[in-house]
Parts: sequence; structure tokens; C-alpha cells
Amino acid sequence: MYGRYGFDELSRFLFLASIVFWALSLLFRFTPLRKIYFIFWVLNTALYIFAIYRILSKNIDRRQRENEWYLRQRSKFYPHAQKFKQDKMDKDYIFKNCPYCHARLRLKRIKGKHTTRCPKCGTQFQVRIIFGKQAP
Repeated sequence: MYGRYGFDELSRFLFLASIVFWALSLLFRFTPLRKIYFIFWVLNTALYIFAIYRILSKNIDRRQRENEWYLRQRSKFYPHAQKFKQDKMDKDYIFKNCPYCHARLRLKRIKGKHTTRCPKCGTQFQVRIIFGKQAP
């Protein structure tokens, strides 16, 4: 897979949509509505082939732009998708701003007083974490 684009959010969506169309095609397979079965089967196959094509593609720049477009469209319909990742991260990490350069730092949520260094400006400062895990 060296030099290939790989798996991303759009590919995941295409695979899930392909599975949905496959299941729908199975529902209409042995009914008098045989044309609907064929439509769902063609959509299933097309989405599956396109997803594999994207994963194996060497045109990484274009695939990244396609994925960014998909993420922008998804955020219009599902604006809370990023919030779920943030909620999961809030359990293990705490976010503080550097008092000098105001860079946002992600620190492990370990109870106590800690000295930390800002990776952007290099200054050291004290951080007190009240709610968190006990130090090991």
C-alpha cells in the first residue's frame, strides 16, 4: 500500500452505503419488482468499486480534496460529529492556554500541580488540575 491513498471517512461512508444498497437489493430480489433489485444491485456495485478505487489510488491530493469536500457536506447535516470525539478526549485530557503565546495545549488529566512547557514558545508555567486521575 506504499504510495496509495488508503482508507478515510469518505471510503467508510461509501462502504456503508454499499452495504445498505446490497441489503435493499436482497429485499427486492424475489419480488415482482425485479427492476428495483437491479437498480440497488448496480448502486451497490458502483459504490463498492468507487471505494476500492479511492483506497488504491495514487492521486493522493485529489483524494484528500474529495474527503475534505465530504467532511464539509457531512458537517452541514451532522454538525455534532466532532463534538463526540471531543467528549471522549475530555475524559483523558484537559485543554489549557499558554499564558504567554495563548497556544492551546492538551495535557493529560492527572490530578495535582504540574510544570509544563509550551511547545510553541518554550516557556514553562504551572498548571493545576483539580479533577482528574491520581498520579501512578
